[in-house]
Amino acid sequence: MEIDSRALRNALGRFPTGVSVVTSGAPGMEYGMTCQSFTSLSLDPPLVLVCVANGAGILPMLEETGAFTVNILSAAQESLSGFFASSSRPPPPHQFDDVPHQPGATGTARIAGATTVFDCRLHALLDGGDHRIVVGEVAAFEHTGDDPPILFFEGAYRTLAPAGGDA
Repeated sequence: MEIDSRALRNALGRFPTGVSVVTSGAPGMEYGMTCQSFTSLSLDPPLVLVCVANGAGILPMLEETGAFTVNILSAAQESLSGFFASSSRPPPPHQFDDVPHQPGATGTARIAGATTVFDCRLHALLDGGDHRIVVGEVAAFEHTGDDPPILFFEGAYRTLAPAGGDA
C-alpha cells in the first residue's frame, strides 16, 4: 500500500502537540530549532526524546557538546517558535543575539520566558528514517512559570482553554 505523504501529514496534524525550542552548542555559539516532536521516555532513568530532521544544523553541535535543552514555549512566545522554525534565521554565533537566554545546567541555552526547561545530556542518537531520534538524560529541569503553553494543531498555533470552560 502506498501512503500519500501529504494526506499522512494532514492526519498526523490532527494530534495536538506542544511547541518547544531545542537548543545546543556552547555559550556564544548557540543553535536553536523549533520542535514539536518531544516526549517523555522514562522516569528511571529520567529520559526524554526529540526528533530532529537529518541534516538539521543542530545535529553537529549536539553531537559535539553531548548536551541539549528543551525549552517549552508559552503561548506568548509564538514569534520565537516562528523565528526558530525559519530557514532564514541567522546562523551561530548571531542566532541568539535578540533572544534573551542564559546557559542551563549543561551549558546549553535556556530561553527566558519558557514555561519549563529540561537540560539534557545525550544518551543515544538513533536512526528514525528521515529524522534522528535524540534521547537525552535529564540532568536538570525547571518549571519557570504558570503561563499556558503554546500548542500546534492542524497547522496552526492554539492555546489551552480552561477545563470545563466554553472554548
